[in-house]
Amino acid sequence: MFKKLNHIGIGVKNVEQATKLWTEVFGIKAKPPVTEGDMKVVMLQLGDIMVELLAPIGDQGVMARFLEKRGEGLHHVCFEVDDIYSAMKELAAQGIELVDKEPREGAEGKIAFIHPKSTHGVLTEIVQVQ
Repeated sequence: MFKKLNHIGIGVKNVEQATKLWTEVFGIKAKPPVTEGDMKVVMLQLGDIMVELLAPIGDQGVMARFLEKRGEGLHHVCFEVDDIYSAMKELAAQGIELVDKEPREGAEGKIAFIHPKSTHGVLTEIVQVQ
């Protein structure tokens, strides 16, 4: 079902400062920032895997709550799938609790999240890359 690890999502307070660290200190290439709802997102390409930096826009929304509760750090892991609809159906059939009942649009394609209760506390995303 899972093809490969697509990216690791990291919650940050300031996406510009975090991007500077990853590009200037670590030498990783960054794609231009995009806005996704209440977040500013920067994808960094590291070989076959990406690092996704997620920062809140304002003090409301998912990422603002995450940072307030847990601070900066690992937010989620994301696995690539060929067909998100069949992956979601198969996961649900195995008793895996999904956060999303239907796929939604993400930075790279259709995405859905698996509830951390089903994955030993790790928020897990699946993506069908477009």
